[in-house]
This record gives sequence, C-alpha cells and structure tokens, in this order.
Amino acid sequence: MSKENILRITLFVSVLAFNPVVAETFESKINIQSQQNNSVSASIANILYKRGLDEDAAKEISQKFVTEDEELFARMIENLLHGYDQISRDELLAYLSNEALFRKSVSLECYDDLVGMVREIKQTVLNENTLKRLHIIAKQNQQLLV
Repeated sequence: MSKENILRITLFVSVLAFNPVVAETFESKINIQSQQNNSVSASIANILYKRGLDEDAAKEISQKFVTEDEELFARMIENLLHGYDQISRDELLAYLSNEALFRKSVSLECYDDLVGMVREIKQTVLNENTLKRLHIIAKQNQQLLV
C-alpha cells in the first residue's frame, strides 16, 4: 500500500472516530445557551436570595414576575440586550429583580417601560438615538406577542 492510501485511510477513520465528539461539543454549547435563555426566573431568584430572601420565597416571587411564558420573556430580554448594548445582562437582571421584589410589572414590549427601565439603570437622560433604538426594540417585542 502506498503512503497516500495509508494517509487516506487514517484520515477516513479519524473522521469517523471524532465525528460524534464534535457533535456532542456543538450539542452541549446549544444546551448551555438555551439554559441561559430559559433561566431568567432562576437568575432573578438567585439575586433575590443573595439579597437575603428565603430561597423558596425568592423562587416564588421570580416565577410570578416572569409570568407564564419564560421563553418569550427571555427572548424579549435578548432583544433588548442585543438592540441596546449600553446595559449589561447583570444590570438588567438586577433591575428586574428589584421590580420583582416590589411586585411591580415590567412590560418589555411597552416603549414607556423600556425608557423608564433604561433611564433608571443608567441614571441619565436618554438621547434621541437611544429613544429611537428603544422604540424599535419595543416594536420587535410586540411582534413576538403575536
């Protein structure tokens, strides 16, 4: 057998051997990403627990705050974080946990709520460009409800 054929056979066998490993790696990345998206209530509960609430009470408050469709709520959060990159996920979750603690509702599809949220997080007056971006985000989030 020539060296070229041995190389081809070795390459073929290695592709067959490592293909499942590569597939598992991609699958685990996808699972981690979906867990992050679906763990909004868990993140809020964790923040409330760190602030001194009982663990069960924190979970109950966060689950009531997030409402029935946590995946939709997580998608709206991702729209906001992607569309307005001036706030971090941690800042947003801290704000949401504070609102949950005081049993206030936040509508991520409502322009006024988004403006109030960003203004309170950043503690500044929002410029016209930011307001336009928040308006676009509110429209995108409204479309998710349909």
